[in-house]
Amino acid sequence: MNNQIISAADIMMQVANIGTSEANEICSVWKKVVSGVRSYKHDSEDSEKRMPLGERLAGNTRVIDLKNGVLLVETDHPGWIQYLRMYQKFILTGLKMNLPDLKITNLAFRVAGEKVNLSEAYNQELAKTRKKQAELLEKQEKELSKFTPAAASSGNKNNKSELPPELLAKFNSIKESIAADENDS
Repeated sequence: MNNQIISAADIMMQVANIGTSEANEICSVWKKVVSGVRSYKHDSEDSEKRMPLGERLAGNTRVIDLKNGVLLVETDHPGWIQYLRMYQKFILTGLKMNLPDLKITNLAFRVAGEKVNLSEAYNQELAKTRKKQAELLEKQEKELSKFTPAAASSGNKNNKSELPPELLAKFNSIKESIAADENDS
């Protein structure tokens, strides 16, 4: 007797033969990878009456969409999302190994019944990334401002911020060539 539990959604997909072969491949790889999740040694995990964590995760999750390297996964309960986040690195590594052509870079989660689609989850991740980049850019600009001539001359009024004569001559020749090109047009 086969003790493997198959979700109702998987049975309906098989009966109706809905979806492309790529979508079916993603779903089957998802189930395989997530089923491989093992929790830390716990007495209830060894019990014959209780399924291992990975199989319970696989039975309570399903792949919804893949867009721009972000895989949207739906769960039955918010508690499963906590487990998925805890094992996200393991799951992503497994997906990348089994589906290298898809270039899956991140996972997004939602609870069944929520109206969250992948573009909203993707936009939220994009906003977080942009905020981090803006903070990094601001920090770098502060560091660079220490080395600008205005900052140097304000600290020391005797310090002149003149260019070396060779560099000044090059800039003047570039200005003259640009002016000559504008006059020719």
